[in-house]
Amino acid sequence: MNSSNQTATQPRILSLAEGRALLALYEAMVETARTHDWDRLTEIERQAAELRDMAISRPPASNDVEDVKELSVLLTQIQRLDHEIRNQVEPACEQARQQLSVEVRDRTVRKAYSNPDAPGG
Repeated sequence: MNSSNQTATQPRILSLAEGRALLALYEAMVETARTHDWDRLTEIERQAAELRDMAISRPPASNDVEDVKELSVLLTQIQRLDHEIRNQVEPACEQARQQLSVEVRDRTVRKAYSNPDAPGG
């Protein structure tokens, strides 16, 4: 049997078109994360999640062996991009957590030392 005509026995989750679309979304997320446009990044991630959910919700079908190979390459690229996105996002999240912690501590201190009987207090 010719390998290009052979059908893979493993079910597919993504079609090639979906895999390519997902890769494009991840490439856009990397660029958006680099510019720290967190609102846009969230929107693109939502689009990627919708695509993944749609692919998972339909019945799996088999792919040609060559399609499976290309999907494997696409998924490897997506994993690499996901890692890069996390490297951009995690420091920003940590900074936001620290800022929130300072705000909460400052608010707690002001509340603890304020005089509720004083004007404006």
